[in-house]
Amino acid sequence: MQLRKAARPIRLLVLALAAFLPIPVESATATNTPAKAAELPPPVTPREFFNAGTQKLREGKLLDAETLLENTLTRQIQRLQPLALYNLGHVRFGQGVAELEKGPAAGASAARARAAAQQDAEASGSADEALASDDVQKMVAAYLRGRGARRESKAATQAVRRALETHGTALNKWQRASGDFRSTVELKASDGDARHNAEVMDQYIAKLVDSLRELQQAAQALAGQNGELGEKMKQLKGRIPGSQMPPGAAGDDDEEEDNPFGPKPGDKEGPSKEGQEMTLSPEQAGWLLDGFKLDGERRLPMGAEGTADKRKRSGPTW
Repeated sequence: MQLRKAARPIRLLVLALAAFLPIPVESATATNTPAKAAELPPPVTPREFFNAGTQKLREGKLLDAETLLENTLTRQIQRLQPLALYNLGHVRFGQGVAELEKGPAAGASAARARAAAQQDAEASGSADEALASDDVQKMVAAYLRGRGARRESKAATQAVRRALETHGTALNKWQRASGDFRSTVELKASDGDARHNAEVMDQYIAKLVDSLRELQQAAQALAGQNGELGEKMKQLKGRIPGSQMPPGAAGDDDEEEDNPFGPKPGDKEGPSKEGQEMTLSPEQAGWLLDGFKLDGERRLPMGAEGTADKRKRSGPTW
């Protein structure tokens, strides 16, 4: 079986990010083959693992492609390593795109959180005025306003939490993609496409870090305002006579939690209702960003962590 080499230069079009980052990445795998390529037999040799992984990448089966290409690397065939690493970079770039498509947009989620924080602040002001007036009707109206604000805060919290999760996972995938492309350059210094892709990935990563920081800041602001409003709601509830409490007020206790963004560091958290869902608090997002700090030019170091397992290969390290 003949080794399938990359056709360059071919532009990889990523419609999902066209408005987010209009920066092209050179594709190592696109060819003029028919849309429905023949299925390859089960791979046995390193070359067959590479060909099978490349075919899965063409088909968009990224998890399978990643497994096959990583298997190629473990076979320690030096002439295949730069090709496999290059294609792994595209696999992990695609995985990051897929993660971003799963969740809400960062800008919209952050804007919703900021708007919810503003509503909480205004509701807190109304609560202060009502408490100072000692007018039961004003306190009831302020309580109802606070209840509506906190419901919106809860929905905004969920959107930010989901955006933090998907953007954090995408950041990890893209950091690994950058490492793959840079490792390709270390093995083959003349590979201009890999060098170009590594530089482009740095720009993608920098934009993603900016989005994560925006989400983190919006989440922290919302958590602070939400906690303050929760205290005012408790005061109102203690001052309004029971006979005049709005219907359903007894069930508001569930919404008046002190930490709507999840457990604090060190707290134990039970399994989620979904069983597999992971959530990120603003503090956890901060830890994540600290692990991906970039310098003034926003460049990742050569051979960044996240490439295939170095211990399983001989020859040059990256």
